[in-house]
Amino acid sequence: MNVKRLGAIDVGSNSVRLLITDVLDYHGRPVFKKDSLIRIPLKLGEDTFSNGYISDVKKEKLAILMQSFQGLMQVNDVALWRACATSAIREASNANEILNYVATRSGIDIEVIDCKDEARFILTNRVDELLEENRAYIYTDVGGGSTDMVIFHHDREIASEAFRLGTIRTLTQEEERAEWLRMKEWLAEHSGVFPKVSLIGSGGNINKLDSLLRRCGRIRREELVSFASKLRKMTYEERLIKYNINLNRADVILPAIDIYLKIMKLARALVIETPIIGVADGIIKDLYLRNFALQPTESLSDHI
Repeated sequence: MNVKRLGAIDVGSNSVRLLITDVLDYHGRPVFKKDSLIRIPLKLGEDTFSNGYISDVKKEKLAILMQSFQGLMQVNDVALWRACATSAIREASNANEILNYVATRSGIDIEVIDCKDEARFILTNRVDELLEENRAYIYTDVGGGSTDMVIFHHDREIASEAFRLGTIRTLTQEEERAEWLRMKEWLAEHSGVFPKVSLIGSGGNINKLDSLLRRCGRIRREELVSFASKLRKMTYEERLIKYNINLNRADVILPAIDIYLKIMKLARALVIETPIIGVADGIIKDLYLRNFALQPTESLSDHI
């Protein structure tokens, strides 16, 4: 059997993820089977979005983590990999220092990507094959430092944008109002012409919500409202125990729900599709397309 093992490292604002995926040649078409996913809540965004730079402590932790990921990929015989960083490093004033230090210590060159790259990685997952033709869809990834959005219709990208609204980003009230207004105007311009609009949620926050609500791919707005109400009535400890949420996720899940609900209102969307995708998944498929693909990718995949 022809199998290629690929790796993707997603250095996000809240967590750093290593995804290892096997790609099988099935009758001339690739099938993606996730082998392992490791998620470490490093919270780089706490530094960048509060102080404007990443501290020496977080710099050292990131270097150690990349060393560990390098070893794991070697042990697991990963043939090809790519490491990408999003807003926490992208917006840090000492980004070059961080990247050079990590590369020297670990041998891993982290590539800083912009919102266009993030959108492309998400679109590479080709979940559009599962959607309705007469509806516009808004890919939405609510991360620690930013909310990235892509609008598409009939398998065609309409527009993409990143907004400085995230679960661990701190803004003044004036800055936050301005950013929500910017999103409102952007959505009105690019999605207001479509009679039917749905959101597609991407990333750890919406994936965890889908799991907690046991929705298997589609969350209704009223379900999010009800769940947020329940969480607000519970203590921090009660959330951890009742819903089996880890410490890191418990800090950000309510801010994530609030952002999603505001976006749903602005976009006139009643549901969020949750196909359990993220930047790391897109990196894997992009690696395959650029290096091995002879035919379009198959939509078959496993979820961890």
